Amino acid sequence: MSNSQNTSLIEMVDGVPFTTSEIVAEHAGIEHRAALQLLETHQSSIEDAFGQVAFEMRTGYNNAKVRVARLTEEQSTSLLTLMRNTPAVVGFKINLVKAFSEATKSTVVALPSRAALAQMVLDAEKEIEAAKMQAELDAPKIRYHERFVAEMDDVQTIDMFATDWGTTGPKVRELLRTKGVAVRRILGRRWSKSKQRMVDVPEWRPRQGTRYSEWFVVRPQHDAPRHHNGQVRTTMYLLRFHAEDLAQKLGLKEPAMFDGGDAA
Repeated sequence: MSNSQNTSLIEMVDGVPFTTSEIVAEHAGIEHRAALQLLETHQSSIEDAFGQVAFEMRTGYNNAKVRVARLTEEQSTSLLTLMRNTPAVVGFKINLVKAFSEATKSTVVALPSRAALAQMVLDAEKEIEAAKMQAELDAPKIRYHERFVAEMDDVQTIDMFATDWGTTGPKVRELLRTKGVAVRRILGRRWSKSKQRMVDVPEWRPRQGTRYSEWFVVRPQHDAPRHHNGQVRTTMYLLRFHAEDLAQKLGLKEPAMFDGGDAA
């Protein structure tokens, strides 16, 4: 069978070659109805191995509607193996394999246009720039993980931070205020048994509109007694991987334990 005859066995849909149950029946020397019946009998086994079989309605003799199966190479070959090996079936098997091979080779892969290539380059450059920006944002986290090997919570209180950096909580809070990193908000006053007088009830917040706000998180303390107005108490925590950034901003000297000395 010539190449032109081989290619007549194949149809193309969106660049994908397939044959039909009509073509299989014609070249195998059986009725189309018999080919469809054989296919439907073994359809579940064929679909389990090679995917779902597609059907469509086509116009046949006297404009009658005919149900036709579209078959891939594997599906059509499977159907042919279920038929008796007459000379017609054997010859058709060989020619059908050749037809699928020729159709695959002749399929032209469309190359992107110059405009599409230029857009691909621009998109790649944008992705690279975005990756660089993300790397800069992640740098404090990376520094933290490189310097600490023990697993810790992701946040710490201001007092814990102060202890780590060799100072006190009140001194750090004063620096937070004077350096413009955080603000002290007075919620009201309460009676202090230890001081035997009325004292302010403050809460700290990172200064909004600055990059420092990303260094802290404010979490509600549901287990703590509420304020006199029923408001839930909150605590400002420092994200641990920004501890070094905060210490640098506040002018704190790095403790000896971070310089390679033995930790106490």
